[in-house]
Amino acid sequence: MTGLEGAAVVEFAVILLAIAVGSFVKGVTGSGLPQIAIPVMAVFLGVERAVVIMAIPGVITNGWMLWRFRDQMRLTRDLPVLLGCGIIGAVVGTFGLQRLDAAVLALAVAGMIGVYLALHVSRFDVHLPPSRSRITAPPVGLVAGAMQGATGMSGPLLTTYLHSYRLPKHVYVVSLVTLFQVYAVVQVGMLLHLGMYTTSRLVESLLALVPMMAIMPLGARYATRVSQQVFDRWVVGLLTVTAATLVYDGVRGLLA
Repeated sequence: MTGLEGAAVVEFAVILLAIAVGSFVKGVTGSGLPQIAIPVMAVFLGVERAVVIMAIPGVITNGWMLWRFRDQMRLTRDLPVLLGCGIIGAVVGTFGLQRLDAAVLALAVAGMIGVYLALHVSRFDVHLPPSRSRITAPPVGLVAGAMQGATGMSGPLLTTYLHSYRLPKHVYVVSLVTLFQVYAVVQVGMLLHLGMYTTSRLVESLLALVPMMAIMPLGARYATRVSQQVFDRWVVGLLTVTAATLVYDGVRGLLA
């Protein structure tokens, strides 16, 4: 095996590991796949290629989870507003995929998550009742959709925001997955419209489904056995890892 072939094998192994870990976390919390897999893949493949590869698998995996927790849909809050504003944002964000300053965006989102985690650790009651969330939902949906279109990762914002709703864990999961699914469908449509899917990228995207569909059900099975408190710790852990990754990516981007 040549050095070039060996490097390709290592890259492929890292990508598979990132997808496997992200798939398990998504199975447990409803989120985590893009924000774990995309930053890792972007190191080897570039941001644009990583985002394009992950878009179709996102639609498939979100659809599976949406069906699994469909009976919880009636207990969700603010979804129509978050979806409507998010669709607009996703269209605009996809157009800006190659134009937005990803480093600044990453640091801004990491800072927002950091503030939320600081409040959470200090035991300050971060809670958005319906009377307040009706006001905050439209701008959050718009920004989350734009983040999905531009970076493939609306998870950091939506995970943080919906966590403040204090929803039961399965309602929280179906809320997240519904938003991810609609944003992802719009994103895939825009990527196809802009001609960003080559034959090789389409093949890579479909191959990424193999580890996802093998690992994600394991995470979903684990989620049914944990308490609300343990589930909450999973979400906080995911936010912490995501914030650290975003800070690293943002600083590296600014220094490049």
